[in-house]
Amino acid sequence: MIRIISAEPLPQYRLKVTFNDGVSGIFPVEPERRGGVFLKLLDAKIFNAVTVNPDFGCVEWPGGIDLCPDTMYQVMTGAEVRAELHAPMALREEKKKP
Repeated sequence: MIRIISAEPLPQYRLKVTFNDGVSGIFPVEPERRGGVFLKLLDAKIFNAVTVNPDFGCVEWPGGIDLCPDTMYQVMTGAEVRAELHAPMALREEKKKP
C-alpha cells in the first residue's frame, strides 16, 4: 500500500513528498484548479501547516483537507497503483457486492 512518509511545503503551492517505497519528488497541489475547500490552501499559513497522517499515509491540512497518496503517486510517476486485496477498504467493498 502506497503511503507518504514525509511532506515539505515549497513555494508556489508545491509539496516535496517521499513515499514508503523510496519514490520522492515534487507534487503541484494547484488549489485554484481544485477549487472548493482547497482554496483555503491559498493562505500560506494554512498551506505550510501540512502534515502526514500516520494512520492513512496521506498529506493533510487543518480543516480536514487532505490528498489521496495513490493519486499523488500516479501523478508523480505515471504508474497506476494497484489496490491491495487485503486492504480494509477493499474488504468493505467486497461485502457490498451481491
